[in-house]
Amino acid sequence: MLVVVEHQKKIEMEKSNSYIYFALQGDDFDPEIVTNMLGTKPTVSWRKGDKGIYNPRTKYSCWELSTEKGKESIFLDNIVTEIVDLLYDKIEIINKLKRDLDLTSVLGIVMDIDTNQEQSTPTLGHDLRTIEFIYKTKTTTDVDIYRYDSTETNKTN
Repeated sequence: MLVVVEHQKKIEMEKSNSYIYFALQGDDFDPEIVTNMLGTKPTVSWRKGDKGIYNPRTKYSCWELSTEKGKESIFLDNIVTEIVDLLYDKIEIINKLKRDLDLTSVLGIVMDIDTNQEQSTPTLGHDLRTIEFIYKTKTTTDVDIYRYDSTETNKTN
């Protein structure tokens, strides 16, 4: 069953919808095990075969913790730090889950970039604590970049 803990906001292109997520993914595992071991509720989770948002059936299981969309549009490292702070003290548990359940981990960075020349573009950098978290948990990073023009959006409103 697809579980969405936090309501997914409809995309509003007047502002950035940038967000950060940390996900544990695997072929087929029960996300409740991850929730119980970490003591943290995911933002979204699902099991392999559940009805997906974009696909009729999900092809893998996932436990994901994310920031609110649009919370920060310029200093994205602030919301990366927010996710890392929630999980840093759980590195050993994350590694045990990865070993025991054959999981992979990813730190996802989803950036909306306003192409309006009058707006600032986002910055992204990682402090040493974030780099240490990524290294110690053997987490990959995935950066998705989307663009929009706030001047075009505002003309239609």
